[in-house]
Amino acid sequence: MLKTSAGVMAAATMLMLSGCGEKTASTPTINASMTGVMEPTAQAIWDIVSNAYNANGDALMGTRITDTDWSKVREASQKLKDRAALLANAEHIIVAASNEPVLGSQAVGMKGAIGPAWDALGAKQVQARIDAQPALFAQKAHALADAADAINRASLTKDPVLLYQATSGLDEVCDGCHEPFWGTDEPPPFPHSGAAQSHAN
Repeated sequence: MLKTSAGVMAAATMLMLSGCGEKTASTPTINASMTGVMEPTAQAIWDIVSNAYNANGDALMGTRITDTDWSKVREASQKLKDRAALLANAEHIIVAASNEPVLGSQAVGMKGAIGPAWDALGAKQVQARIDAQPALFAQKAHALADAADAINRASLTKDPVLLYQATSGLDEVCDGCHEPFWGTDEPPPFPHSGAAQSHAN
């Protein structure tokens, strides 16, 4: 079963915590990618799929997926795939520009509810983790691109069975990148004021 929008927001933050470095001309920051591409596209896909489950939640009903829905899934999955591939192939990743508010940084130092392995990390810690394991980051980003590609192919054929199979593991793909780089899957509320930026470094 797919997660709620709160879980999607977590999926949208797997790599975005950092205030280190400057944004390159060719590669958007992960923060910008997650908030502007990954979160909205994943949410669009999950909304449509969630509405199409059968009563048991173990299959999708094609009659509940309209032509407009298929078009939305196709567009969203293509955007998700393209951005994930861009990040996977980038020479160097900047997680967030210094002027970008980042999700979760205001919770650094707070005791997590489910153990220290999932406590929020500071911006520099996340950047350091990615810099220390660039091959692993690329692997995780390629996995997301592959998952999005499978969803896109299902949308092209309008096959609900393939769409179910392709979307069933998307949460795990996102979570698989959260754990080594971000360390949490249930973030605190997004900071709505500039004050949170003081915690970004």
